[in-house]
Amino acid sequence: MPAPLTAPDDTHLEALGLSVEAGDEPWVRSVSFASERGGTVLLTWDVVGASAHLLWSADDDVVVELTREGVDTVTVDRHADGHLASVTSSSDGLTGALTLTVTAGCVRIRDTLLRS
Repeated sequence: MPAPLTAPDDTHLEALGLSVEAGDEPWVRSVSFASERGGTVLLTWDVVGASAHLLWSADDDVVVELTREGVDTVTVDRHADGHLASVTSSSDGLTGALTLTVTAGCVRIRDTLLRS
């Protein structure tokens, strides 16, 4: 089993003005980010399973859906008029960074997966 990932606690997320949803297990958390022009992004992570899932939807359509295993860290902070979330992962020979920026005007996802 992978090592538990490092992630923000509920107090930090609530201080950012985010609503935290508990998962089926006590170590699973989800936060939702809304953009006036870009739709909604749901970011879910499993601390024990070291995984993360991102679902971006707009007008009931899925725009992007990504899942990461071997996650080391999830971070969520304020950025401009919205939020910035980052998911870093590593496994044998690969290192990844998934960055999500959600502001009132847009949703931006940058996904990098490189050989290490």
